[in-house]
Parts: sequence; C-alpha cells; structure tokens
Amino acid sequence: MSIVQRYIDTDYPIFQAGEKALDVLSRLQELRLQEAPVLKEGKLFALVCPDDLHWAAEVKGGAGSGPRLEQMQFNIPETLDQDEHILDVFDRLGENRRGDVLPVADEDGTYKGVVAKSVLLREIAFLFHFSEKGATLEIEAPALGIKVSEIIGVIEKNDAMVLSFGVVEPEPGAQTMVMTFRVQSRDVYRLVTNLEKYGYVIRYAKSSADGGVDGLREKALEFMRYIDM
Repeated sequence: MSIVQRYIDTDYPIFQAGEKALDVLSRLQELRLQEAPVLKEGKLFALVCPDDLHWAAEVKGGAGSGPRLEQMQFNIPETLDQDEHILDVFDRLGENRRGDVLPVADEDGTYKGVVAKSVLLREIAFLFHFSEKGATLEIEAPALGIKVSEIIGVIEKNDAMVLSFGVVEPEPGAQTMVMTFRVQSRDVYRLVTNLEKYGYVIRYAKSSADGGVDGLREKALEFMRYIDM
C-alpha cells in the first residue's frame, strides 16, 4: 500500500455540484474549512473555498436563490493517484495554495478522498530521516569525475552511515557540484576532518537534536507554509 493510499481521508466533507453556492458557503464557514471537494457524478468537479463563493452572497433573494455550483466556473483541481509514490507528488504540494488537502482520484477520475499536505510532508521527512538524531553535511566536489559512491565509501570508512542524500545539479560549465548528506556519526568533527583530508570541501556540517514527532510536524508545517507563499 502506498503512503498516499494509507492516509486517504474518506470522511472529509464533500459537496455535490447541484448544491446552491450559498448553502455550501454557509457549511464551509460553519465547519471552518478552508476548502472542500465538489463532486459531479462521483468525479471531482472542483475544490472550493469560501473566497470562491462570497460573490454569490451578494445575489438578492435569500439563501434559496443564487447559482448552483455546477453553474459556476472553477479551475480544474490537481489530483493525486492513490498508487503514486510520495516523491512523485511532492511538486503538487504547492499547487493548491489555499488549504491543507489534496484530492485523490483513481484512473477514471472517480473521487477517493483527500490527503493532508502536512501528513505527506511528515512522511517525506521520515523517509529522509529528518526526524532522528544525525548530522547534515554539505559537500562541494568536482562536477566531473566524481562518483557519489566514492563519497559514501569515505563516509562509511569513518564509522558513519549515510541515511539519505541529494545532489544539486551543477550549472552548465560549473567546475564543482554540491551534495547534501544526512548521516549518523558518533563524531561529526572527526568525520569532517577526514573528509577534508580526502580533498572534499565541507560547506556545512551540523548535528541535529531529536525534536520528536511534534517537532517534526512543526517543521513540516513551516515548510508547507513556505512553499505556499
């Protein structure tokens, strides 16, 4: 079971395209929701927020008047496939900038539920071991002729374990490239010293304290707010 499928919320409030915009606005405000899916024949029609519906409140005639959702125009919402890998949905975490959920649909577009962005960010943090004690190393190495496996080999020779790593693609013509490693090491200072002896330039090295799940969630939410700017 994929991480996306594991965290699908099937109880999240939904609305139907045939409902009155004013009625939906009232429910969104009552439930204090930033957004909610709208379905039409079982498929995702829209992802609406109160701002989308406020203009309908200006229509005279009371709550029984005004347009239905299906008579309004909405942007086609981005969806996730329940079988997608968590890393393949990362770029869509910032697509919907209004709320904390992303809708999930199957291959034929049938709505399955929603997944909270904060949950996906937390799971990505777990995947790359941001949640546990360790150290972050940023290493500058030659852009050509260097293999990541060589650096990992040097790190492991110094009684350290590579938990995850990432490589920043060098710009055209650049002589160096930057690699970031998440490692476990009993002596980060010794590790850095030995890496420098091999000729690697250490641009950043810092051990991190164990902030626990609560601390990780705060970091994930902070990052989510950043990409939503």
